[in-house]
Amino acid sequence: MDYKVKFATLVAKLGVHFGAVDGNYDDKERAFVNLFIGFLKAQSGMDEEISDIIRSATSERYTIEQLAAEANQLLSGLSAEERKGTIEHMNNFLDTVIGVDGDKCLAEKMEFENWKKAIGA
Repeated sequence: MDYKVKFATLVAKLGVHFGAVDGNYDDKERAFVNLFIGFLKAQSGMDEEISDIIRSATSERYTIEQLAAEANQLLSGLSAEERKGTIEHMNNFLDTVIGVDGDKCLAEKMEFENWKKAIGA
């Protein structure tokens, strides 16, 4: 699996995880995650199999530790500058996911802080 597919899969997992932290992965969160993944797919020229990979990835639940380990593995192959930019993009994505429903609850804020610590952001 190439980097773009791994990144899109990770982002899908993160979107589902953070969307559900407040106990409700609602339609606005789901729509934003799907839109973002569609944008990644279109911009990178990924083939149709990415849809199956992402559908599979989003049908499961992951812990923040699992997601951070996957992210750190993905980031380990990047230069310092690429790593910094990728972390910034992931954090902006997550900030939007947790706020798209109009309410950033305490559980979401705490999980976001745990995420940032786990990936060294």
